Amino acid sequence: MPIEFKLCRDPQMLQQYYELRQQCYRDELGLPDFDGSEEEQDRKGQILLAVQDGRCIGGARISTTVVLQSQIQQLQLTQNTCCMWERLVFDPAVRTVQMMRDFCAQLIQYSLEAGYRHAMVLSSLRNARFYRQCHSALGVGFKIHRNVPHCADGTFAGLEHILSVATLQNTLPVSAPLRAYA
Repeated sequence: MPIEFKLCRDPQMLQQYYELRQQCYRDELGLPDFDGSEEEQDRKGQILLAVQDGRCIGGARISTTVVLQSQIQQLQLTQNTCCMWERLVFDPAVRTVQMMRDFCAQLIQYSLEAGYRHAMVLSSLRNARFYRQCHSALGVGFKIHRNVPHCADGTFAGLEHILSVATLQNTLPVSAPLRAYA
């Protein structure tokens, strides 16, 4: 069955995404109290979903609000050309490296179309290294910058928070074909 990558505002599909991120964050990040329901940033940003047979199997938020103002200044980036990629999640039952690369390609494409030139990501070092591999395969710069422990608050306190930045300008063609995954 083919997987469709699309920006979504459909309440039923978004609800599936929120439930998936809640389950994955609880199970994979060990956050038993994580509430995956809709957040203010979800309403302000755009949600890119991966949909297969009418079911959300993954997604991420492209957030227009970058809360890391001091980091933007230190990295000499421009505020209005930066977005944040947040709440990335994929159903582990269907997750593959190629699917993640294809999803990253779509994140890049939609972010470029929205006028962004940089995407900031907070993640563990392990995930940052994986994201860098995906971006490198797409010919897109992805630099792991630094630990930003002051961003680890609330439910995420105690988790590693590594800041990385994808440079979306001067990219190779990244239009990933829609693939069928068995």
